[in-house]
Amino acid sequence: MPKVLVSMPELQRRALLEVRKQPGCHNVQEIVINRVASHAENNWSLCALAAGAADANTAARAAVHVQTVLRRDYDLLMD
Repeated sequence: MPKVLVSMPELQRRALLEVRKQPGCHNVQEIVINRVASHAENNWSLCALAAGAADANTAARAAVHVQTVLRRDYDLLMD
């Protein structure tokens, strides 16, 4: 199944919503989507930038999990 191409803002919005659904992460404030070199299997990566009141390690683990899940369905639109 082909992946859906999404814009950077849309991918950030979707990823933040998913991170906030993870246990202990409902108040994560900000995530960052990074572009990855075009020769890689996926063209983006994700990390938690501002954990808010969440534990930073919990937020980081949630970001890794969400990245794995969303990479199955989404690729970043290239400008």
